Formats: sequence, C-alpha cells, structure tokens
Amino acid sequence: MTLRELLIDRVAPLKNLSDRTTKMYESTLDRFRDFLGHEPTVDDLDDLTAAKFLRWRQATQHSKFKLISPASLAKDSAHLRSLWGWLAKKRWKKSNGELLEFPDFARPRVPKPVPKAFQAEDLAKLVAKARTRKGYISGKPAAWYWPTKIMAMFQTGERIGAILELRWSEVDFQKNTLTFLAATRKGHRETITRPITPELARMLATQKGAPNERVWPWLDDREMLSLYGSLRVLCKNAGVEYHPFHSIRKSTASYLKRAGISAKKQLGHSSEEMAENHYYDEEITGRESNLDYLPPIDKPHEPPAA
Repeated sequence: MTLRELLIDRVAPLKNLSDRTTKMYESTLDRFRDFLGHEPTVDDLDDLTAAKFLRWRQATQHSKFKLISPASLAKDSAHLRSLWGWLAKKRWKKSNGELLEFPDFARPRVPKPVPKAFQAEDLAKLVAKARTRKGYISGKPAAWYWPTKIMAMFQTGERIGAILELRWSEVDFQKNTLTFLAATRKGHRETITRPITPELARMLATQKGAPNERVWPWLDDREMLSLYGSLRVLCKNAGVEYHPFHSIRKSTASYLKRAGISAKKQLGHSSEEMAENHYYDEEITGRESNLDYLPPIDKPHEPPAA
C-alpha cells in the first residue's frame, strides 16, 4: 500500500482532515514521488532518505518563478513527519517485517518572518481599481465581488478561507454583521461574529442570494492559485506592491495595534504573542526605540575655563 493510499483511506478519515488539508499532504507526496522516481511507500520512510529529499526539495526549482520558500519546505517536512509519526504510532511494519521507527531527521530552520501588511492607502487603491473590473465571477459582477471581499476582509480581519465559505444566511443586514462558523475557520474551534460598515452591508445587499449560497463563490480549491493570481493582477493595475490575502488580515491587526487595541480578540488568537510575532507591521504600528528609555551618558563637551 502506498503512502497516498494510506493517507486517503486511513489517515484522513481517522484524523478528520479536510479535503484541502488532504490535498496539501498529497502535494508533499507528489514531490516525494518526484524525488524517489516512484510512488512512495512505507519502505521509503527512512531518516536518511527524508533528509536527502528535503535537501533536493530546497535546491530544485519546481516553479518557473523561484525556489521553494523556507516556510514551504518546513511544511513539506511537517507533512511527511506527521504521516510517518502516525504510522509508527500504529506500529506499522515495512515489507521486511520490521516495525517502522519514529522519524528522527532534522527539521528545516525557518527564519522569523517580518510581518508585511497593506497600508490603508493601498487597500483604498485596490478597492477603487476593483470597482472597474469587468466580467463575472461565478455569476457575480467582478466590480462587486472584489471590492466587497477586500472590504470585508479588512473590516473583520478574517482569513480568506473563511471568507470564501461565508453563506448569505450568516450575513445579518439588520445588525450589519458577518458570522463565521467554527466549521469554516482555521482550527474549527470558535464561531465568531464581526461588525461591518453600513456601506458594505448595502453593497452586499445588491447581490444577495439564497441563504445557503456563498457570498463570494469560487469554483473549488484547485482554482485557489488563479484567485491569488487575480489579486496579483489587481495589485499591478492599482500600482500597489503585491502581498497575499493574509496581509489584509495583518493590516487589520496593525491598525488596531496603532490605535492602542490588542488584535488578539479580533483575530481569535490565544495569545498576544502570536500577533506580535506574525501580524503587527511596524510600518503601520510604529517602531518602539530603546533610546526613548535610556538616559544619556555623554555630556556636552564644555571648553575649559579661561
């Protein structure tokens, strides 16, 4: 049985992995297959093989744009280690009858990222340019779809995944709120309700659909790359430096921080440390200098008395 079969037939159902997460695991197995030259099996789960795979993955260009990022390499490593660890915990055996040992290869080091958010002025440019977009997206005018989605993401601070899963039954036009169900949010732990402006509520109402329809429909997970590509085109046309959708969430966090409000509750984080390390853009929040608190130790030079 291949690792892919084990993932789909056993691991995904038992660990209740979402379709999207399963596809991400499969993407790692695709690269592992490319490295091995055959579909990976339990027999291929060897520390030296895994270490060589990660080195190959890091040095091999799989995209016409660039080499794999440290974060993506770490994700491949984590996927392989997680799948391997589950099999070892279940005392899976290799074809020679030996028990599969737990993984012990080194984890890739990931440099701490510097949070980068969209400035409010740039988001305003994106919204303005988005209002001029032509055509339709899943039956919705693109000139409505993109401005409202960007505004909703900024006002709520919610992730793109939950935004795309929002249904019309979760939009309250009386209270001007959006409710994101736990089942559609990262971690699947908490349902949250966030206010939106009356202006955005009015814009949404012009395209209101059936209760179970998605507010911002997209084709499926396979089209996510074109969704990001469309954002890249929008940024270029608006004269704005491209950042992924998650940077809009960082914008929300950073402007709240600048106003003296912790973004912990708004983002649904368990600690302030998460926002400090991964969300606050100092270009927005401002940089705190140690020099503001240290007393001077060099006195002005005074010429000797005559």
